[in-house]
Amino acid sequence: MAKSRLSTPLEQIEQLPEFEGEPTIAVSLEIRGVEGGFNDGLTIAPQVFHRGDEVYLVVHGVVEDILHKVVKDAEGWRRAHVVRVQSGAIIDATVADGLLADQRAAIEQARIEAEQRDGIERLPLGDDTFDEDDEAQVLARNHNAGNHADGLIDACPLCKLEAEFAAEENGTSVEDELAKRRAAP
Repeated sequence: MAKSRLSTPLEQIEQLPEFEGEPTIAVSLEIRGVEGGFNDGLTIAPQVFHRGDEVYLVVHGVVEDILHKVVKDAEGWRRAHVVRVQSGAIIDATVADGLLADQRAAIEQARIEAEQRDGIERLPLGDDTFDEDDEAQVLARNHNAGNHADGLIDACPLCKLEAEFAAEENGTSVEDELAKRRAAP
């Protein structure tokens, strides 16, 4: 099932400057000079990291360029702010946790709104409502976690729903789509 795309709210798009007479419908960052911005700090206070370590960083940068790139499958531009890192520091996770948690919550809310806009409703499977003895909830949780990505589970209603959508989209039968998914490596 395709993931709903996040999009910039219309009231915020209206505040973005046009480019060549067309709307700017997205913004992004391109960050350059990251290595140099951190090396001086690591020279005076060396740290050793290992694969899988989580590292929290704070960066000071200057916008050195602004690029406009065509947004694929949309009518408008993405304004890319090119930032050159001037300095950076490695910080303790507790300093960043609150800010990152707030951002994750805002992004999740935007995803939910995008899904609702696309007609997708999530099953209520929060930890407070999850019942591990309810087979449908277990199947749905596993499905949503991507555990069925390598093939369909016959008893999973979400796998069947995906097959129904694929059948409608491809002009085939649900049984054909189920067979294709089971045969997929």
